[in-house]
Amino acid sequence: MIHKRVYYRPDMTQIDDSNLGIGPAAFIAKFKTLALVKQSTYDLKWKGTLHALPVYKISIQDLRYNLFNTRVKPHLKQYISEHNLEDDYFQQIDKDKHSTQQLIQNFLESNPDRKEALKFFREGNIPVSQLPLVSTIDGRLINGNQRLCCYRELRRKDPGKYDYLQTAYVAFLPDNGSLEDERALEANFQDTELGTSMFDWIQQGLWLIEQIKEGQKTPKEIASTIGKTQTEVKLHINRIFLAKDFLEYIEKPDYWVALRDEMKLDQAFKTLQSEISNHKTQEDKELLKKMAFKIMEDPVAATKGKNTSVHKVIGSISKNLQVTKSQIKKPEPKLKTPKDNDDDIFAPVPTKTEAPVDNHDDVNLIDIEDIDPGDLVDVIIDVAQVEDDKNKAKNEKAYGLKQLKGAVTSLDNILKNWDNIDKKGLKNQVNKALKRLQEIKEKL
Repeated sequence: MIHKRVYYRPDMTQIDDSNLGIGPAAFIAKFKTLALVKQSTYDLKWKGTLHALPVYKISIQDLRYNLFNTRVKPHLKQYISEHNLEDDYFQQIDKDKHSTQQLIQNFLESNPDRKEALKFFREGNIPVSQLPLVSTIDGRLINGNQRLCCYRELRRKDPGKYDYLQTAYVAFLPDNGSLEDERALEANFQDTELGTSMFDWIQQGLWLIEQIKEGQKTPKEIASTIGKTQTEVKLHINRIFLAKDFLEYIEKPDYWVALRDEMKLDQAFKTLQSEISNHKTQEDKELLKKMAFKIMEDPVAATKGKNTSVHKVIGSISKNLQVTKSQIKKPEPKLKTPKDNDDDIFAPVPTKTEAPVDNHDDVNLIDIEDIDPGDLVDVIIDVAQVEDDKNKAKNEKAYGLKQLKGAVTSLDNILKNWDNIDKKGLKNQVNKALKRLQEIKEKL
Protein backbone atom coordinates (compact mmCIF):
# COMPACT_ATOMS: atom_id res chain seq x y z
CA MET A 1 0.00 0.00 0.00
CA ILE A 2 1.44 3.35 -1.05
CA HIS A 3 1.04 6.31 1.27
CA LYS A 4 1.46 9.98 0.55
CA ARG A 5 4.92 11.16 1.49
CA VAL A 6 5.52 13.48 4.41
CA TYR A 7 8.24 15.92 3.44
CA TYR A 8 9.03 16.97 6.96
CA ARG A 9 9.18 14.79 10.07
CA PRO A 10 10.27 15.76 13.60
CA ASP A 11 13.34 13.53 13.27
CA MET A 12 14.49 15.39 10.14
CA THR A 13 17.15 18.05 10.43
CA GLN A 14 15.30 21.37 10.40
CA ILE A 15 18.26 23.64 9.70
CA ASP A 16 18.40 27.33 10.47
CA ASP A 17 18.37 29.46 7.31
CA SER A 18 21.90 30.66 8.07
CA ASN A 19 23.12 27.07 7.59
CA LEU A 20 21.42 26.45 4.25
CA GLY A 21 23.94 28.20 2.03
CA ILE A 22 24.32 31.71 0.66
CA GLY A 23 23.28 32.98 -2.75
CA PRO A 24 25.51 32.77 -5.85
CA ALA A 25 26.62 36.41 -5.86
CA ALA A 26 27.23 36.43 -2.08
CA PHE A 27 29.26 33.23 -2.31
CA ILE A 28 31.55 34.59 -5.03
CA ALA A 29 32.05 37.85 -3.12
CA LYS A 30 32.81 36.05 0.15
CA PHE A 31 35.18 33.63 -1.55
CA LYS A 32 37.22 36.51 -2.96
CA THR A 33 37.61 38.17 0.44
CA LEU A 34 38.61 35.10 2.45
CA ALA A 35 42.04 34.59 0.88
CA LEU A 36 41.74 30.84 1.36
CA VAL A 37 44.74 28.56 1.23
CA LYS A 38 44.64 25.87 -1.45
CA GLN A 39 44.72 22.47 0.25
CA SER A 40 45.44 20.32 -2.81
CA THR A 41 44.35 19.75 -6.39
CA TYR A 42 41.84 17.30 -7.79
CA ASP A 43 42.13 15.96 -11.35
CA LEU A 44 38.81 15.98 -13.16
CA LYS A 45 37.63 16.03 -16.77
CA TRP A 46 35.24 18.91 -17.34
CA LYS A 47 33.64 19.58 -20.72
CA GLY A 48 36.10 17.24 -22.39
CA THR A 49 39.26 18.74 -20.87
CA LEU A 50 41.26 17.43 -17.92
CA HIS A 51 41.68 20.05 -15.17
CA ALA A 52 43.64 20.13 -11.91
CA LEU A 53 40.90 21.71 -9.80
CA PRO A 54 41.95 23.70 -6.73
CA VAL A 55 40.64 22.29 -3.43
CA TYR A 56 39.77 24.59 -0.50
CA LYS A 57 38.21 24.16 2.93
CA ILE A 58 34.78 25.81 2.81
CA SER A 59 32.23 26.34 5.58
CA ILE A 60 29.29 23.93 5.23
CA GLN A 61 27.03 26.88 6.07
CA ASP A 62 27.85 28.55 2.74
CA LEU A 63 27.37 25.68 0.28
CA ARG A 64 24.11 25.01 -1.55
CA TYR A 65 22.51 21.76 -2.68
CA ASN A 66 21.92 21.06 -6.34
CA LEU A 67 18.16 20.83 -6.92
CA PHE A 68 18.64 18.60 -9.96
CA ASN A 69 20.94 16.15 -8.24
CA THR A 70 20.13 12.61 -9.41
CA ARG A 71 19.63 11.50 -5.80
CA VAL A 72 16.62 13.78 -5.41
CA LYS A 73 15.18 13.17 -8.89
CA PRO A 74 12.67 10.53 -7.65
CA HIS A 75 11.51 12.96 -4.95
CA LEU A 76 11.01 15.81 -7.43
CA LYS A 77 8.86 13.64 -9.68
CA GLN A 78 6.74 12.28 -6.83
CA TYR A 79 6.35 15.73 -5.26
CA ILE A 80 4.98 17.08 -8.57
CA SER A 81 2.61 14.12 -8.95
CA GLU A 82 1.33 14.27 -5.36
CA HIS A 83 0.70 18.02 -5.45
CA ASN A 84 -0.68 18.03 -9.01
CA LEU A 85 1.92 20.56 -10.18
CA GLU A 86 3.14 21.38 -13.67
CA ASP A 87 5.98 19.21 -14.96
CA ASP A 88 8.34 22.20 -15.05
CA TYR A 89 7.50 23.36 -11.52
CA PHE A 90 11.04 22.97 -10.20
CA GLN A 91 12.48 24.74 -13.23
CA GLN A 92 10.42 27.80 -12.36
CA ILE A 93 11.11 28.17 -8.63
CA ASP A 94 14.05 29.91 -6.94
CA LYS A 95 16.56 27.07 -6.57
CA ASP A 96 18.76 29.00 -4.12
CA LYS A 97 15.95 30.07 -1.78
CA HIS A 98 16.27 28.71 1.78
CA SER A 99 12.85 26.99 1.60
CA THR A 100 13.99 25.15 -1.54
CA GLN A 101 17.28 24.19 0.08
CA GLN A 102 15.43 22.88 3.16
CA LEU A 103 13.18 20.79 0.91
CA ILE A 104 16.25 19.24 -0.74
CA GLN A 105 17.70 18.56 2.74
CA ASN A 106 14.50 16.67 3.62
CA PHE A 107 14.62 14.74 0.35
CA LEU A 108 18.21 13.69 0.96
CA GLU A 109 17.53 12.69 4.56
CA SER A 110 14.79 10.29 3.47
CA ASN A 111 17.08 8.47 1.01
CA PRO A 112 18.04 4.96 2.18
CA ASP A 113 21.60 5.36 0.85
CA ARG A 114 22.18 8.08 3.47
CA LYS A 115 22.53 5.38 6.15
CA GLU A 116 25.76 4.10 4.64
CA ALA A 117 27.20 7.60 4.43
CA LEU A 118 26.30 8.34 8.07
CA LYS A 119 27.79 5.03 9.18
CA PHE A 120 31.03 5.87 7.35
CA PHE A 121 31.55 9.07 9.35
CA ARG A 122 30.26 7.69 12.65
CA GLU A 123 32.93 5.01 12.46
CA GLY A 124 35.55 7.72 12.72
CA ASN A 125 36.40 8.20 9.06
CA ILE A 126 37.51 11.76 8.31
CA PRO A 127 36.96 13.60 5.00
CA VAL A 128 40.15 13.94 2.95
CA SER A 129 41.16 16.48 0.34
CA GLN A 130 41.76 13.70 -2.19
CA LEU A 131 37.99 13.04 -2.33
CA PRO A 132 36.45 16.50 -2.18
CA LEU A 133 32.95 17.74 -2.87
CA VAL A 134 32.76 19.30 -6.33
CA SER A 135 31.12 22.70 -6.75
CA THR A 136 30.37 25.35 -9.33
CA ILE A 137 32.24 28.63 -8.90
CA ASP A 138 29.23 30.09 -7.05
CA GLY A 139 28.89 27.38 -4.37
CA ARG A 140 26.34 24.93 -5.81
CA LEU A 141 27.40 21.29 -5.42
CA ILE A 142 27.50 19.01 -8.44
CA ASN A 143 28.86 16.07 -6.50
CA GLY A 144 28.68 15.47 -2.74
CA ASN A 145 25.15 16.60 -1.91
CA GLN A 146 24.53 13.50 0.22
CA ARG A 147 27.81 14.00 2.09
CA LEU A 148 27.00 17.65 2.79
CA CYS A 149 23.60 16.57 4.14
CA CYS A 150 25.36 14.13 6.51
CA TYR A 151 27.91 16.76 7.63
CA ARG A 152 25.11 19.13 8.56
CA GLU A 153 23.08 16.51 10.39
CA LEU A 154 26.01 15.13 12.40
CA ARG A 155 27.31 18.57 13.29
CA ARG A 156 23.87 19.76 14.42
CA LYS A 157 23.35 16.73 16.67
CA ASP A 158 26.84 16.65 18.21
CA PRO A 159 28.87 19.81 17.38
CA GLY A 160 31.63 18.85 19.83
CA LYS A 161 32.28 15.39 18.43
CA TYR A 162 31.99 16.50 14.81
CA ASP A 163 33.68 19.88 15.06
CA TYR A 164 35.92 18.90 12.14
CA LEU A 165 32.82 18.76 9.89
CA GLN A 166 32.33 22.51 10.21
CA THR A 167 34.21 22.79 6.93
CA ALA A 168 34.41 20.54 3.89
CA TYR A 169 37.02 20.00 1.22
CA VAL A 170 35.62 21.43 -2.00
CA ALA A 171 37.05 21.33 -5.52
CA PHE A 172 35.85 24.18 -7.74
CA LEU A 173 35.09 23.90 -11.44
CA PRO A 174 36.88 26.49 -13.60
CA ASP A 175 33.68 27.85 -15.14
CA ASN A 176 29.97 27.26 -15.50
CA GLY A 177 28.62 24.59 -17.82
CA SER A 178 25.32 23.45 -19.26
CA LEU A 179 22.93 21.11 -17.47
CA GLU A 180 24.12 18.35 -19.78
CA ASP A 181 27.75 19.03 -18.77
CA GLU A 182 26.77 18.72 -15.12
CA ARG A 183 24.87 15.47 -15.69
CA ALA A 184 27.80 13.95 -17.55
CA LEU A 185 30.09 14.92 -14.68
CA GLU A 186 27.74 13.45 -12.09
CA ALA A 187 27.57 10.20 -14.07
CA ASN A 188 31.35 9.86 -14.03
CA PHE A 189 31.34 9.91 -10.23
CA GLN A 190 29.23 6.72 -10.24
CA ASP A 191 32.18 4.77 -11.64
CA THR A 192 34.64 5.58 -8.85
CA GLU A 193 35.95 4.00 -5.67
CA LEU A 194 33.12 5.64 -3.71
CA GLY A 195 31.04 2.47 -3.70
CA THR A 196 28.70 3.70 -0.97
CA SER A 197 27.70 6.64 -3.17
CA MET A 198 26.37 4.57 -6.08
CA PHE A 199 22.88 5.41 -7.30
CA ASP A 200 20.09 3.02 -6.37
CA TRP A 201 18.11 1.34 -9.17
CA ILE A 202 15.40 4.03 -9.28
CA GLN A 203 17.87 6.94 -9.31
CA GLN A 204 20.02 5.24 -11.93
CA GLY A 205 17.00 4.31 -14.06
CA LEU A 206 15.53 7.81 -14.11
CA TRP A 207 18.96 9.20 -14.97
CA LEU A 208 19.23 6.74 -17.88
CA ILE A 209 15.81 7.70 -19.25
CA GLU A 210 16.77 11.35 -18.99
CA GLN A 211 19.97 10.70 -20.92
CA ILE A 212 18.10 8.86 -23.67
CA LYS A 213 15.30 11.42 -24.02
CA GLU A 214 16.97 14.75 -23.40
CA GLY A 215 20.61 14.02 -24.08
CA GLN A 216 19.70 11.89 -27.10
CA LYS A 217 22.51 9.50 -26.26
CA THR A 218 22.66 5.86 -27.26
CA PRO A 219 22.90 3.01 -24.75
CA LYS A 220 26.42 2.40 -26.06
CA GLU A 221 27.49 5.98 -25.29
CA ILE A 222 25.89 5.84 -21.83
CA ALA A 223 27.52 2.48 -21.09
CA SER A 224 30.91 3.97 -21.90
CA THR A 225 30.25 6.92 -19.56
CA ILE A 226 29.22 4.92 -16.50
CA GLY A 227 31.45 1.88 -16.94
CA LYS A 228 28.68 -0.63 -17.71
CA THR A 229 28.03 -2.90 -20.67
CA GLN A 230 25.52 -1.92 -23.34
CA THR A 231 23.38 -4.92 -22.39
CA GLU A 232 23.28 -3.84 -18.73
CA VAL A 233 22.18 -0.35 -19.72
CA LYS A 234 19.40 -1.65 -22.00
CA LEU A 235 18.13 -4.04 -19.32
CA HIS A 236 18.05 -1.24 -16.74
CA ILE A 237 16.19 1.09 -19.11
CA ASN A 238 13.60 -1.62 -19.87
CA ARG A 239 13.17 -2.33 -16.17
CA ILE A 240 12.55 1.30 -15.26
CA PHE A 241 9.99 1.58 -18.09
CA LEU A 242 8.30 -1.54 -16.71
CA ALA A 243 8.20 0.15 -13.29
CA LYS A 244 6.75 3.27 -14.93
CA ASP A 245 3.95 1.15 -16.46
CA PHE A 246 3.27 -0.35 -13.02
CA LEU A 247 2.93 3.05 -11.34
CA GLU A 248 0.48 4.11 -14.03
CA TYR A 249 -1.41 0.82 -13.60
CA ILE A 250 -1.95 1.52 -9.88
CA GLU A 251 -2.80 5.15 -10.71
CA LYS A 252 0.23 6.54 -8.87
CA PRO A 253 2.31 7.99 -11.71
CA ASP A 254 5.84 9.03 -10.74
CA TYR A 255 5.54 7.76 -7.14
CA TRP A 256 9.13 6.59 -7.42
CA VAL A 257 10.15 7.12 -3.79
CA ALA A 258 7.18 5.17 -2.49
CA LEU A 259 7.86 2.39 -4.98
CA ARG A 260 11.46 2.10 -3.82
CA ASP A 261 11.06 2.64 -0.06
CA GLU A 262 7.61 1.22 0.71
CA MET A 263 6.81 -1.48 -1.83
CA LYS A 264 10.34 -2.84 -2.31
CA LEU A 265 9.63 -4.62 -5.58
CA ASP A 266 13.12 -4.57 -7.08
CA GLN A 267 13.38 -8.37 -7.31
CA ALA A 268 9.82 -8.65 -8.62
CA PHE A 269 10.62 -6.29 -11.50
CA LYS A 270 13.81 -8.20 -12.30
CA THR A 271 11.91 -11.50 -12.42
CA LEU A 272 9.02 -10.06 -14.43
CA GLN A 273 11.40 -8.50 -16.94
CA SER A 274 13.24 -11.79 -17.37
CA GLU A 275 10.05 -13.85 -17.69
CA ILE A 276 8.43 -11.48 -20.20
CA SER A 277 11.41 -12.01 -22.51
CA ASN A 278 10.68 -15.77 -22.49
CA HIS A 279 7.30 -15.32 -24.21
CA LYS A 280 6.92 -14.75 -27.92
CA THR A 281 3.50 -13.16 -28.47
CA GLN A 282 2.54 -9.68 -27.32
CA GLU A 283 -0.70 -11.10 -25.94
CA ASP A 284 1.19 -13.42 -23.60
CA LYS A 285 3.62 -10.69 -22.56
CA GLU A 286 0.76 -8.32 -21.69
CA LEU A 287 -1.20 -11.00 -19.82
CA LEU A 288 1.83 -11.93 -17.73
CA LYS A 289 2.47 -8.27 -16.97
CA LYS A 290 -1.15 -7.62 -16.03
CA MET A 291 -1.34 -10.59 -13.66
CA ALA A 292 2.00 -9.67 -12.08
CA PHE A 293 0.94 -6.04 -11.60
CA LYS A 294 -2.26 -7.20 -9.90
CA ILE A 295 -0.21 -9.10 -7.31
CA MET A 296 2.49 -6.44 -6.98
CA GLU A 297 -0.11 -3.77 -6.17
CA ASP A 298 -0.44 -5.20 -2.66
CA PRO A 299 2.31 -7.81 -2.29
CA VAL A 300 1.77 -8.40 1.42
CA ALA A 301 -1.95 -9.16 1.10
CA ALA A 302 -1.35 -11.24 -2.04
CA THR A 303 1.17 -13.61 -0.44
CA LYS A 304 0.21 -13.54 3.25
CA GLY A 305 0.15 -17.03 4.77
CA LYS A 306 1.08 -18.70 1.47
CA ASN A 307 4.77 -19.38 2.15
CA THR A 308 5.85 -17.72 -1.08
CA SER A 309 7.02 -14.37 -2.45
CA VAL A 310 5.91 -12.12 -5.28
CA HIS A 311 8.85 -12.88 -7.55
CA LYS A 312 8.33 -16.64 -7.09
CA VAL A 313 4.64 -16.27 -7.97
CA ILE A 314 5.58 -14.32 -11.11
CA GLY A 315 7.89 -17.17 -12.13
CA SER A 316 5.05 -19.64 -11.58
CA ILE A 317 2.62 -17.56 -13.66
CA SER A 318 5.11 -17.46 -16.50
CA LYS A 319 5.86 -21.19 -16.36
CA ASN A 320 2.17 -22.18 -16.54
CA LEU A 321 0.86 -19.20 -18.50
CA GLN A 322 -0.84 -21.23 -21.23
CA VAL A 323 -2.79 -23.26 -18.68
CA THR A 324 -3.67 -20.19 -16.61
CA LYS A 325 -4.78 -18.37 -19.74
CA SER A 326 -7.53 -20.93 -20.33
CA GLN A 327 -9.03 -20.03 -16.94
CA ILE A 328 -9.23 -16.28 -17.56
CA LYS A 329 -12.44 -14.60 -18.59
CA LYS A 330 -11.97 -12.60 -21.76
CA PRO A 331 -13.08 -8.96 -21.56
CA GLU A 332 -16.36 -8.05 -23.19
CA PRO A 333 -15.83 -6.61 -26.69
CA LYS A 334 -16.22 -2.84 -26.71
CA LEU A 335 -18.99 -1.52 -28.89
CA LYS A 336 -17.85 0.94 -31.52
CA THR A 337 -19.26 4.38 -30.78
CA PRO A 338 -19.76 7.01 -33.48
CA LYS A 339 -17.34 9.92 -33.61
CA ASP A 340 -18.54 13.36 -32.56
CA ASN A 341 -18.49 14.60 -36.13
CA ASP A 342 -20.42 11.63 -37.53
CA ASP A 343 -23.62 12.60 -39.33
CA ASP A 344 -26.27 10.08 -38.24
CA ILE A 345 -28.28 10.62 -41.46
CA PHE A 346 -25.50 9.43 -43.71
CA ALA A 347 -23.95 6.92 -41.32
CA PRO A 348 -24.00 3.35 -42.69
CA VAL A 349 -26.44 0.98 -41.09
CA PRO A 350 -24.48 -1.16 -38.62
CA THR A 351 -24.34 -4.85 -39.38
CA LYS A 352 -26.09 -7.23 -37.03
CA THR A 353 -23.89 -9.12 -34.65
CA GLU A 354 -24.70 -12.44 -33.07
CA ALA A 355 -25.68 -12.41 -29.43
CA PRO A 356 -22.91 -13.68 -27.17
CA VAL A 357 -23.11 -17.40 -26.42
CA ASP A 358 -24.08 -18.12 -22.85
CA ASN A 359 -21.21 -20.27 -21.67
CA HIS A 360 -21.98 -21.85 -18.31
CA ASP A 361 -18.28 -22.43 -17.68
CA ASP A 362 -17.78 -18.65 -17.46
CA VAL A 363 -18.86 -18.73 -13.82
CA ASN A 364 -15.61 -20.49 -12.99
CA LEU A 365 -13.33 -18.23 -15.02
CA ILE A 366 -11.06 -15.62 -13.47
CA ASP A 367 -11.86 -11.95 -13.93
CA ILE A 368 -8.45 -10.30 -13.49
CA GLU A 369 -10.03 -6.89 -13.06
CA ASP A 370 -12.18 -7.92 -10.08
CA ILE A 371 -10.34 -10.80 -8.43
CA ASP A 372 -8.64 -10.19 -5.10
CA PRO A 373 -4.80 -10.41 -5.35
CA GLY A 374 -4.72 -13.10 -2.67
CA ASP A 375 -7.33 -15.17 -4.51
CA LEU A 376 -5.36 -14.77 -7.73
CA VAL A 377 -2.24 -16.13 -6.02
CA ASP A 378 -4.31 -19.08 -4.77
CA VAL A 379 -5.35 -19.84 -8.36
CA ILE A 380 -1.75 -19.59 -9.56
CA ILE A 381 -0.54 -21.91 -6.79
CA ASP A 382 -3.34 -24.39 -7.61
CA VAL A 383 -2.47 -24.36 -11.32
CA ALA A 384 1.20 -24.96 -10.50
CA GLN A 385 0.25 -27.86 -8.20
CA VAL A 386 -1.99 -29.44 -10.85
CA GLU A 387 0.74 -29.15 -13.49
CA ASP A 388 3.26 -30.61 -11.10
CA ASP A 389 0.89 -33.49 -10.39
CA LYS A 390 0.44 -34.09 -14.12
CA ASN A 391 4.17 -34.48 -14.55
CA LYS A 392 4.35 -36.83 -11.61
CA ALA A 393 1.44 -38.86 -13.02
CA LYS A 394 3.47 -39.51 -16.18
CA ASN A 395 6.50 -40.76 -14.27
CA GLU A 396 5.20 -42.44 -11.12
CA LYS A 397 3.51 -45.88 -11.35
CA ALA A 398 2.03 -45.57 -7.85
CA TYR A 399 0.73 -42.05 -8.55
CA GLY A 400 -2.96 -43.08 -8.81
CA LEU A 401 -3.12 -44.91 -5.50
CA LYS A 402 -1.11 -42.23 -3.73
CA GLN A 403 -3.34 -39.40 -4.96
CA LEU A 404 -6.60 -41.20 -4.21
CA LYS A 405 -5.41 -41.91 -0.66
CA GLY A 406 -4.63 -38.24 -0.31
CA ALA A 407 -8.03 -37.33 -1.75
CA VAL A 408 -9.82 -39.56 0.77
CA THR A 409 -7.89 -37.88 3.60
CA SER A 410 -8.84 -34.47 2.23
CA LEU A 411 -12.51 -35.46 2.03
CA ASP A 412 -12.38 -36.71 5.61
CA ASN A 413 -10.96 -33.37 6.72
CA ILE A 414 -13.72 -31.48 4.88
CA LEU A 415 -16.40 -33.56 6.62
CA LYS A 416 -14.77 -33.15 10.04
CA ASN A 417 -14.62 -29.38 9.65
CA TRP A 418 -17.90 -28.98 7.76
CA ASP A 419 -19.28 -26.26 10.04
CA ASN A 420 -16.18 -24.09 9.72
CA ILE A 421 -15.36 -24.21 6.01
CA ASP A 422 -16.43 -21.73 3.32
CA LYS A 423 -18.92 -23.58 1.08
CA LYS A 424 -18.92 -21.07 -1.78
CA GLY A 425 -18.34 -22.92 -5.09
CA LEU A 426 -18.09 -26.25 -3.26
CA LYS A 427 -21.08 -27.92 -4.93
CA ASN A 428 -19.66 -27.29 -8.39
CA GLN A 429 -16.31 -28.86 -7.42
CA VAL A 430 -18.10 -31.86 -5.83
CA ASN A 431 -19.97 -32.50 -9.09
CA LYS A 432 -16.72 -32.35 -11.04
CA ALA A 433 -15.07 -34.75 -8.56
CA LEU A 434 -17.97 -37.22 -8.75
CA LYS A 435 -17.80 -37.20 -12.54
CA ARG A 436 -14.06 -37.93 -12.54
CA LEU A 437 -14.42 -40.65 -9.87
CA GLN A 438 -17.14 -42.34 -11.93
CA GLU A 439 -14.89 -42.33 -14.98
CA ILE A 440 -12.04 -43.88 -12.95
CA LYS A 441 -14.40 -46.52 -11.49
CA GLU A 442 -15.61 -47.54 -14.96
CA LYS A 443 -12.00 -48.07 -16.08
CA LEU A 444 -11.17 -50.43 -13.19
